Amino acid sequence: MPALGRRPAWQIIGWLCLAHVASMSVFSTYPALLPQLQAEWSMSNTGAGFVSGVFFAGYMAAVPVLTALTDRLDARRVYLASSVVAALGSAGFGWLAYGAASGAFFQLLAGVGLAGMYMPGLRALTDNTSGAAQTRAVSFYTASFMFGVSFSLLLASGIAAVAGWRWAFVWSALGPLAGGAIVGLRLPHRRPPTA
Repeated sequence: MPALGRRPAWQIIGWLCLAHVASMSVFSTYPALLPQLQAEWSMSNTGAGFVSGVFFAGYMAAVPVLTALTDRLDARRVYLASSVVAALGSAGFGWLAYGAASGAFFQLLAGVGLAGMYMPGLRALTDNTSGAAQTRAVSFYTASFMFGVSFSLLLASGIAAVAGWRWAFVWSALGPLAGGAIVGLRLPHRRPPTA
């Protein structure tokens, strides 16, 4: 995609914060629906906690690798690929998970995907802003995390109440795809500095 040129800092900040909130839709889907899933799958507290913990294990394992990739690749590319992984994790949970083991696998994917959106998104933000705007940008971006968590809880609970928990996971998968589309279409292409 051709370079879009230099955009005003407020546009970059606004688009990335919006993408961040959208991408977080997968974050709280499992915790919001845990009581229902635990009862339906007859999971022990240990099993339920394991499925939850695998999400964060995937996130923690992927952050160093995917963040380091932004030194060699445009952060947008890492973000876009990760948005697909997160969406597959959430949609796969909704379509194919039938117990703790399969649920944990899809939660792992969602965690890895979120890792490739959060930190590379921050890198894209700092690559496209400078000076005082960069400091404000980082503050807004990190603060938007809580808006994303709240959005995720509301979305999952609302959809599950109307259409069931499976559809809540499937619809949550649209958030990372929307975030990826925003980053892909609204941020300029940047080449990382050569070593």
